[in-house]
Amino acid sequence: MTIDEIWADDRLDRRQDAEFLYRFLTGQVEKRKKLGKPATYVLNVDAGWGGGKSFFLERFERQLALDNHVVASINAWRDDHADDPYIAIMAAIDKAFAPYVKKEPKLQKAWSAVKANGGRLAVKAAGGALKVLAKRHLDISPDDVFEAGDDASLLEETAEIVVEQALDAGNKEIEKIFDGALEKLINQFQKTEQAMRSFRDRLAAAIKAVPTTGKGGPLFVLVDELDRCRPTYAIQLLERMKHLFEVEGVVFVFATNASQLQHSVAGAYGPAFDGYMYLKRFFDSTYAFGSPHAKAFVSDLCANLDSSKIHVPQNDLVQFVDAGRVRFDIDLRSLQQILDLIDAVISAWSHRARIEIVLLFPLCVAFHRTGRANWDEIDTQVLDGWILGPPPTEDRFRGRSDRTINVLQAFHGARRVIGSMQAILDLSQIENADPTARYVNEGFEAEWVNQAIDRNKPSIQHGLLQLVMNAGRLERQGSSPTSAA
Repeated sequence: MTIDEIWADDRLDRRQDAEFLYRFLTGQVEKRKKLGKPATYVLNVDAGWGGGKSFFLERFERQLALDNHVVASINAWRDDHADDPYIAIMAAIDKAFAPYVKKEPKLQKAWSAVKANGGRLAVKAAGGALKVLAKRHLDISPDDVFEAGDDASLLEETAEIVVEQALDAGNKEIEKIFDGALEKLINQFQKTEQAMRSFRDRLAAAIKAVPTTGKGGPLFVLVDELDRCRPTYAIQLLERMKHLFEVEGVVFVFATNASQLQHSVAGAYGPAFDGYMYLKRFFDSTYAFGSPHAKAFVSDLCANLDSSKIHVPQNDLVQFVDAGRVRFDIDLRSLQQILDLIDAVISAWSHRARIEIVLLFPLCVAFHRTGRANWDEIDTQVLDGWILGPPPTEDRFRGRSDRTINVLQAFHGARRVIGSMQAILDLSQIENADPTARYVNEGFEAEWVNQAIDRNKPSIQHGLLQLVMNAGRLERQGSSPTSAA
């Protein structure tokens, strides 16, 4: 695969962001090496909803792999059901290392040491769940990584000492009991600190053992969807990254909606908490994506629709939807939701004839705004003056007026005839019809050409009301054009 193939469907121009950030990150790693500092870097890519964060990370991962970097990819939201993100991070790195571990005995030994040492860290999960996850995701035995007594949390252990001994001791002994508990806490803290240092050292050694020709840090860890996680899990992941995985040769790239993440953090600590300053502790820098160009955004949304099932003026769905966005004054988030509704209708459409977009689009806009699928809810004044010309490649000798479509006229024309197949047949007999009338007739042809029909029945387009109503009952989860977001 070539770099052009990787970014072939890049409609939001994220390739130039990727090329800049790759040079920047590898340059920062080399700079830190020369200065004698730890060659590690943590970048946050900030973009709002629909900004192409997930798309960017997915393609950036392929680009890095093309340059012979080892890449670990984490979907934080997918894994936030866990009590601690440690296993999710380790599992992603373990998967990235797997192809090299099989070929290099030296790396296999180094990586096994990392996993064994990491298991001894004070990472707790209820009911011994961590042991199960360690075995399932990292293929290591609980006996290899957990020492006796590691199951109990430090808090429970301390409470047990204090309560049980206090029951049998007089008041004079209380001070001794707490002194003993404090000593145990200090010993446990020192033990954990030593294990953390050992883990970081062994991870750095394992990274150095990777036989890669990649420039800069050989290991990139890409983290997506952190802003959608439970606040406590998001905080834990950042802290685990900072204290355990920010070591020589590791570059972290997060993709978040920074504003949403700040609110999430504040939600965990309280409204007075400064989420912005808190996040600055973890990120070396933040790179803000530019807002996507509206036409490019629309193009990206329309690419997800099955256009073969839709009858559209000039056969140009992007032109129609973008013009409709402007006409109805629809913001990009609402447009995504409207096209999700259209997508659901298209998915459920099982007829030979195509769906008429001049009916469906205004109907879905009205449903999005009122919650009702009703022709009378459509603001037809918005359609007035909506004229769609022929494509730029149209034969200039035929003249533009020959193919110009009046959307308001097409809407009313289709509305008049969908109640009766006889009305549709009458429309087809009109000679010398203008381009808009011919367009409407073309949309209904598949319902009667070479078909046995009942002239008293309505058009299948009449069923759009019920389909939109049904589609509106679907709640689309996490929808993003580039996941997008």
